[in-house]
Amino acid sequence: MGLGHWVSSLFGKKPEPPPLPEAEERDYTLAELAQYDGSDPATPLLIGIRGEVYDVTRGRSFYGPGGPYGMFAGKDCTRALAKVSFDEELFTGDIEGLDQAELDKLEEWIEMFEGKYRRIGRLLP
Repeated sequence: MGLGHWVSSLFGKKPEPPPLPEAEERDYTLAELAQYDGSDPATPLLIGIRGEVYDVTRGRSFYGPGGPYGMFAGKDCTRALAKVSFDEELFTGDIEGLDQAELDKLEEWIEMFEGKYRRIGRLLP
C-alpha cells in the first residue's frame, strides 16, 4: 500500500468540487448573453456562434477570466472565430464579406463546439 493510499484512507477522500453552474436552455439576446462572461463564478459561461448559444462552462480555464479565450465569453464570436482574431470589433455575428477560407474556418470552429460543448439555445437579433 502506497503512502498516498494510506493518507487518503486516514483522512478520507478529497472533497468533490462544487457542481458547475448549468445554463438554462432557452434563446438569449446579446444583452442577456453578455451577463454570462465569467465575471460571476456562480453563473455559466456562454458563447454565441452563428446564431447559436453554447455553454462553455466546463471549459472555464479557456473561456473564463484570465483564460486564453476569456474575451470570447458573453459575446457573439462568429466573425472573430472566422478570422481567428481577438480584435474587439470582430466580436459580431456579421459574416458579410468573409472569404471561403474564413467561412471554412468558422465551420471548423462550429464542429469543435458541437462536439465538445452543449448547444443551449439560439441568439436572438
